[in-house]
Amino acid sequence: MSKSNEVYQLVINRLVNAHYRFGDRFLVKELGEETGASRQPIMSALNRLSVEGFVQIIPQVGCQVIDPSASEIGDFFKLFQRAEGLLAELAAQRRTTEDIDNALSVQQRLRRLAESDRPSAKEYARLNREFHHAIHLMAHSPLLDRKQQNNFNMSDFFITQSVGFNALIPDAVAEHDKIIDAVQNERPERARLEAESHIAGIADAVLAGFNLDIAAE
Repeated sequence: MSKSNEVYQLVINRLVNAHYRFGDRFLVKELGEETGASRQPIMSALNRLSVEGFVQIIPQVGCQVIDPSASEIGDFFKLFQRAEGLLAELAAQRRTTEDIDNALSVQQRLRRLAESDRPSAKEYARLNREFHHAIHLMAHSPLLDRKQQNNFNMSDFFITQSVGFNALIPDAVAEHDKIIDAVQNERPERARLEAESHIAGIADAVLAGFNLDIAAE
């Protein structure tokens, strides 16, 4: 892994795990001391994060994590849900039996996790990404999949900054069941609607958590 990618992965992991919060600042110098990277690869990583919408670069200093409004978060989730809906629609049109078996296997692991006494939010987040990626693979559209994987980073970032993954676990399995049933039965329109409804529910939870955070300040 290049130094630039190493710094990028360090920062993105901290963002999606709420190590950095909305509005936090961090210094190029601090990242250099942590990673041993020079300024050039650090700035390359930060520029990439800036383009992806996670941070704002402060000249001669470093970076500040974005501090979006509720409407900006809502707008993002509208984009996110429509892309996820399109991928589910394409999956229902293009999926193979092997594709379905892979998604069902991931879903079963998610089900066992949700039914456990103390489900791990971190493990849920990992398996949730794996499930949605399995749906994306059925669409056989690598470019759209790569775009949506970047959106998943932003979605996870907003979730951990607001409501947390534990709040999503109770509804996730049933909603995933509806998506995979529509895909398996080759019903593109229903697959799209179920996927969009699933993401819309996450958006509602995030925005509710975000508004509670504002009220508490």
